[in-house]
Amino acid sequence: MERLSETSRRLQMVVLALVALTPVAVGLNVVLGTWADFLDMPADIAIDGTRIAGAGLVAAIAVGSIKPAAYMVAFWHLYRLLGLYRDGIVFAAANVTAIRRIGWALVAIDIAAMVQKVLTGPVLTAFQITEGHISLTLEVAFLTVGLFIVLVARVMDLGRELKEQDSLVI
Repeated sequence: MERLSETSRRLQMVVLALVALTPVAVGLNVVLGTWADFLDMPADIAIDGTRIAGAGLVAAIAVGSIKPAAYMVAFWHLYRLLGLYRDGIVFAAANVTAIRRIGWALVAIDIAAMVQKVLTGPVLTAFQITEGHISLTLEVAFLTVGLFIVLVARVMDLGRELKEQDSLVI
């Protein structure tokens, strides 16, 4: 158990660093002007960087921050799960809840990516930063893994409930 606790403590530090570095990465994209990468723009759509100012800048940052925000939520739930492991709580209802939330957070990453992709064109067009376009993509990598994790959490919860019931039988 000591080994799990120590490993969880170390991984918590790594996850906390990822939480801190996510807004830094967003900020660097803004400062360096790598808008196409930041906004996940199609290669054939040109961005007029001189028009990204004021409300257009705020809108571009807001749209570009949708997917990173979803990552931060997933990191936060992982941090909390690792905290339970660090404290020696392994097969409790709190663990199942944390694992389920991680699964849904992973699902949210792909949904956020699709929403960001759909909103980017209309928002940038509204501020005359780019020519009119709309992009649609289907993102399912994190979604698939997230749903699998939600299923695993459900199985763990059933196992935990069976163990609790078994411990009540004399």
